Amino acid sequence: MADTSVNGAVTAAAASPLNKPPHSGKPKRPNYNVIHADPLPVVLYHSPTLIPHNPISLLHHLYLYFFPPVQSHKITYIGVFSPVTMSVEIRDPAAVLDLWNKGFWGKGSLSRSEPTWLNREMRRLGDTQVGETSEELTRRRRDQRKEMKKERARKEKEELQKIKDAEAKIKEDNGSVSNGKPIIADSKVVVELEAEISGLVETVTGPTHPSIPTEEPGLPTPPPSSDELNISDAESKTDIVNIGSETLPVSVPPTSESPSAQPAKVVRFDSNTSTKEIPVQKKVTVQNQEHLQLMLSEAFFLTYALGILSVTTADSTKPLSLPEVFKLFLRYSTFPPLPESSASLTNFNPDNSFLINYAVYHHFRSLGWVVKSGVKFSVDYLLYKRGPVFSHAEFGILIVPSYSRWEGREENVGKEWYWLHSITRVNSQVKKTVVLVYVDVPTADDVKGWDSETDGLKKVLGKYKIREVALRRWIPGRNRE
Repeated sequence: MADTSVNGAVTAAAASPLNKPPHSGKPKRPNYNVIHADPLPVVLYHSPTLIPHNPISLLHHLYLYFFPPVQSHKITYIGVFSPVTMSVEIRDPAAVLDLWNKGFWGKGSLSRSEPTWLNREMRRLGDTQVGETSEELTRRRRDQRKEMKKERARKEKEELQKIKDAEAKIKEDNGSVSNGKPIIADSKVVVELEAEISGLVETVTGPTHPSIPTEEPGLPTPPPSSDELNISDAESKTDIVNIGSETLPVSVPPTSESPSAQPAKVVRFDSNTSTKEIPVQKKVTVQNQEHLQLMLSEAFFLTYALGILSVTTADSTKPLSLPEVFKLFLRYSTFPPLPESSASLTNFNPDNSFLINYAVYHHFRSLGWVVKSGVKFSVDYLLYKRGPVFSHAEFGILIVPSYSRWEGREENVGKEWYWLHSITRVNSQVKKTVVLVYVDVPTADDVKGWDSETDGLKKVLGKYKIREVALRRWIPGRNRE
């Protein structure tokens, strides 16, 4: 039997899908699990389940091994080496988006990390179809923290004034007033509190961001005059709706109950009436001036390990071979760059910084970590578990070359103890663990004759031994035992 009571009607109305709570207005975040589903920019295919006791399954897997359905390691992206920035530039917008979405490779030349300059420029020009970028979210959080500090300073100032008023009243009641001014008993506490409030106010007080407009409060609309109510018969079929400072005519169809010539209606909203602004859809076209910058280690990993990047120079569009790319990166791994005559592939120095850094980069990338530059936190690399959009970096990598196989060379990095202490302090403040990565550098005799072998570069990289040591900052006040 249906419930026809009042409570039943209210319950049915509340359960109706039309009576949903209003939307909070918070912009919907993109689904990063779908956007960054592929960890590497290679074409993958799923093989069927291997059944060891089924010969057909074994034959199927052997066939897929020798004759794969797709060729994953093929040249897909083209980069231009820049000797000015000592990086490889990717200028194709489709390639930039693909490399960032599939493994977070490189950084935007006009952005902090993700290449979002185009979206920020379109939003600045008024495009309503582009969402917020990471830089805008960071700036908004900083503004919110600044407003919170202002509010805290205001409340502390009010509490201080209450304390002063209470003490002044007590002194007046006791008759201990000197020259009309109350004598405060604990003046040191009050002075310290005033200094703290003044410092907090100076910290949060600053010029507002120029790109954030400020809204002025609207003025109330004056009441209609008698001239506005005297409208001719020709305008009798329109209603005048006044919102703010604009008057919009709204046509009203005539009805049988109302005469054809009736006085017009004037609807005005005062300042207490809440209005909802409907945003105007706008599309802006801007030429993208940003490119993707790849570190030398990133570019060589895409060229050598994955085989999907072709590197050219600004002077020629002809792709460089792998030995030529290797020689070019060896030259420009130091500043100033090495002369071309000293960079020999037959007799190169295994202590080259590019080889040491690439050995570490290749090691962690092969283990599934997302490796980014760590210059912001005074380390060589940062390790992300999935990527910058999912979480912060968990580890900061410090590369320490080790020369145990070099005769007559001391194991000394040339740094003082406070250098390491300052790095651990910086990274502990941002909740990162510093990892010392010792790279055992081979000698020149160990890598001699690598260019005459079939895969000599693999043999060279195999000579570098890597071991990790995780550090934890020791705080005397907390780590007593």
